Amino acid sequence: MVLLQLSVLLCMILFSPSLSGATSPTNIFILAGQSNMAGRGGVEKIQNGKLVWDGKVPLECLSNPSILRLNPERQWEIAHEPLHLGIDISHTPGIGPGIPFAHQFKEKAGQKAGIVGLVPCARGGTLIEQWMKNPSNPSATFYQNFIERIKTSEKEGGVVRALFWYQGESDAAMNDTAQRYKDNLKKFITDIRNDIKPRFLPVIIVKISLYDFFMKHDTHNLPAVRAAEDAVQKELPDIITIDSRELPVNFTTFEGFSWDRGHFNTETEIVLGKWLADTYLAHYGHLL
Repeated sequence: MVLLQLSVLLCMILFSPSLSGATSPTNIFILAGQSNMAGRGGVEKIQNGKLVWDGKVPLECLSNPSILRLNPERQWEIAHEPLHLGIDISHTPGIGPGIPFAHQFKEKAGQKAGIVGLVPCARGGTLIEQWMKNPSNPSATFYQNFIERIKTSEKEGGVVRALFWYQGESDAAMNDTAQRYKDNLKKFITDIRNDIKPRFLPVIIVKISLYDFFMKHDTHNLPAVRAAEDAVQKELPDIITIDSRELPVNFTTFEGFSWDRGHFNTETEIVLGKWLADTYLAHYGHLL
């Protein structure tokens, strides 16, 4: 028994990433968009009004030496919750879909999964025009950093397999931005693909189910953004959509949401992560 335990320990030392993230990933996935991609699971409001994460980490969200994240300094490290800590700045991130995705991906893909690399990029409360490539717009600050994170992630030999995009609630809060959403999303995806050539980049879009009512606009147009997401899937190649309305949520009782009724709770984020893994593997698993 002692020899067996020593053998297992030796294998862990030889084949697992170090705590500093010395090992690089095999298959890399980019997570971008707004707060429900960054994750608000377990985020609560305390008495003084401050938002804090409750620190609860379910089994599906536990750290694993073969699941890494690209940290804010663009270094690989073992992924841990909150995955978007230090990325979704000025907000309080909690449990999101990223690590549950990675666990499901590894379970379903088996040995082909290798070491999974997650590249968190989501930022709460953002409009798509802040994400777009537009040097003339001073508020469009995310694009270059976004592209650099994608390129950096592959420098040690891994392959970017897909972009998971969950954004549009802020655009849906105003009719003018909602009406521009289709053209903006098409340009955003096209620019990314052009700037990271010759990489093949499937995009899995999570269709929004709510507009950002925290913005308190009276001209919201959720149907326009949802229609835009469907149109982009038809007009661009290798775009897959999944509809967040099909998650285990109830828009009357707000089951599946956190206390603020605008963000998913931990259980819903886990379901979303698993769904992203199943969707990727169903369409592109043969490429691994």
